[in-house]
Amino acid sequence: MSAPSSQDRPDVETLRALVSPRSIAVIGASDDPTRIGGRPLGYMLRSGFQGPIWPVNPKREVIQGLPAFGSVDALPEAPDAVIVAVPAAVVPETLEACAAKGAKAAVVFSSGFAEMGDEGRRAQDRIRSIARTGGIRVLGPNCLGVFNAHNGRIATFSTSVEREPPAPGPVAVASQSGAYGSHAFALLRARGVDTGIMITTGNEADVDLADAIGYLVRDETTRVIVAYAEGIRDGDALRSALAEAAAAGKPVIFMKVGRSQVGAAAAASHTAALAGSDRVYDGLFAQYGVMRVDSTDQLLDAAQIASRGLFPDGDRLGLISISGGVGVQMADAAEDCGLSVP
Repeated sequence: MSAPSSQDRPDVETLRALVSPRSIAVIGASDDPTRIGGRPLGYMLRSGFQGPIWPVNPKREVIQGLPAFGSVDALPEAPDAVIVAVPAAVVPETLEACAAKGAKAAVVFSSGFAEMGDEGRRAQDRIRSIARTGGIRVLGPNCLGVFNAHNGRIATFSTSVEREPPAPGPVAVASQSGAYGSHAFALLRARGVDTGIMITTGNEADVDLADAIGYLVRDETTRVIVAYAEGIRDGDALRSALAEAAAAGKPVIFMKVGRSQVGAAAAASHTAALAGSDRVYDGLFAQYGVMRVDSTDQLLDAAQIASRGLFPDGDRLGLISISGGVGVQMADAAEDCGLSVP
């Protein structure tokens, strides 16, 4: 799939309906809360989403206690956002119906697109065309979805939110990988750090990681942005988003994988991402004060510290240790990191 130029990108404000919708339709809704089409419905019923939720399934009249509709056309009004949980073959026509109804945003769980080869790539190109011509922002396909704990919008089938709904908090996660994004959310929660928003972009037929970061920079509830990427198609858009984050004083903690040849190949098979030159990313991150991390532990540590809003104002470090030997190790590590230990 060809990369969109930065000139024809919709403004990130168009993601508001995706992250903070007033009404939601679930296409392919299931009465079974353990199925992909049933999980987000059950999650939102438990999390207290205040707007109307409309299940769409021609085979049932009631789904999880809510009146069901036989088609998108039968909905009482245009939903702000839709969740698409149908087979890949019918995703394009489903999105066309949603756009015709007036939906502003869609989350597509379905896989089987660019990550599967040329035929899937053509179908994904069609999704992008529908998004642009139909005026509907599309997250995915092949994504784990989005949640917003600030309004109870839980449009994901991740089991990470099953035990308890996400709680409003200062950290937001933007991840191309749904599994990694939800894993980071769960580990942060275990540390007592609440993630208010998670956006997983998957194959990025329309909405990409730069869009997600750009939206989170402008989101008033977000103070810290955690990002995970396998590859970036529009470098200018990412640069712009990181520049906005730097200007807004919002720290971005970034894990960029796919450094090695085998890692880049794995990224391509996962979300059809193009890995790109690793040195370019290092230079970009240094330019805008992005903290690049190499491990999940580093990511969690940085996010936990940044969530408290306390940041060092220089490179001078004092060390206190009950062990002289450990103190020496700490001093060596500090020097390796470019810190002064006076």
